[in-house]
Amino acid sequence: MEISFYDIVIYLGILGLLMMIISFLTGMRYIKIKPKYKVHKRIGILGFIFAMIHGFTMLYNYFFS
Repeated sequence: MEISFYDIVIYLGILGLLMMIISFLTGMRYIKIKPKYKVHKRIGILGFIFAMIHGFTMLYNYFFS
């Protein structure tokens, strides 16, 4: 079984979506974390970066290949 770059980008998109959902839920305090930990901001930023990598790569594959 060979994992291609396309598969990695698909997994990055799914992971980015899950990270942004977790960040949103912890920011809205539906999922409680200790107030001194501001982890949800970092999770949200990292999730957004993963989603952007996924989006740009999929757009490139759709339009230019």
